[in-house]
Amino acid sequence: MTKTEKIVVILSISLLAIVISGFGFVMISRACGVDLFQGSSFHQRSSFHKRGMPPFIQKEVGNFIIWRMDKGFKTLEMSEAQQDQYDKFRSRLEKTIETGVETRMKFKKQAMLEFTKENPDLSVMAMEIKSHVEMMSSTLSKNLSLFADFYNTLDNGQKKKITETIKEKMEDHKRF
Repeated sequence: MTKTEKIVVILSISLLAIVISGFGFVMISRACGVDLFQGSSFHQRSSFHKRGMPPFIQKEVGNFIIWRMDKGFKTLEMSEAQQDQYDKFRSRLEKTIETGVETRMKFKKQAMLEFTKENPDLSVMAMEIKSHVEMMSSTLSKNLSLFADFYNTLDNGQKKKITETIKEKMEDHKRF
């Protein structure tokens, strides 16, 4: 066996070990949705309540969004009037994030309670979802109005900074 053949064999065995251990980790951690430890065969997870982010992570994501926004707007060197408009928009957005997480958790509990019944009434769930969508729509509309009010207080240089930043971020997400 030549030196090159030995290297190829060693790399192949190493790669195989990595792939097998990766699949093992995925199966043990239930990352693929299959639970090996329920019953004698594979058991697919059927409850959606075990998925998604826990509430404390959602709050942290909201805090991150606010922090990132603050960081970006500090570069604008805003006047006092502009800062007041920004603070109004920021506080409204913070409140929206907080109530959004709370509303989502409350709705999730109601949905889980409804599905524990023998005959769940999906029409009640549909009406509840409709009211949540309408509430979200009006809240987002108010937030966008506050952002527009803040944006209109900026001078052309500040507006240009914001639009350039948005364009840069959009370039990062461009798909061909």
